Order: sequence, then C-alpha cells, then structure tokens
Amino acid sequence: MVFCSTLGALASFLVAILDPRILNKAGPDWMWMGGRDDVIRNLYFKPNGSFRRYGRAALLVTFVAGSVAIAWMLHPLM
Repeated sequence: MVFCSTLGALASFLVAILDPRILNKAGPDWMWMGGRDDVIRNLYFKPNGSFRRYGRAALLVTFVAGSVAIAWMLHPLM
C-alpha cells in the first residue's frame, strides 16, 4: 500500500512537471521550506520560478535515480 501511494504521488508529480499550463514554474513559495531561498529549489529553479538551463532534465534524472535506488534497496525483500 505504501509503495502504491508513493508511486501514485511520483506519477502525479511527473504529470504536473510536464503539464504545459504550469510549465516552467517552481510552484508556490510556501511549498519550499526556505521559500525562494531554499537550497533544493535553487538547484533546479531560478529565483523568478523558471527552470534553470538544465533544471527540468536534472529534476527528472533525480526522480528516476531515486526511484531506481529505492527499487534496488527493496529488491532483496521481494
């Protein structure tokens, strides 16, 4: 159940990333712990909320690598 919830949250986030209506947006500032000065937010987004040059690709690679890492850790349990 936890796996399915996590998978659903990841899928909805990826759909939101690719949605053209909210394309190139960092989301509301309250979503980030540090607001506009959040360290993680600044890795992928500029201060005005648009993606950095390779921010979208880096964000997708981060999610794919994180998913693979979680699957790799859970693999011995299956």
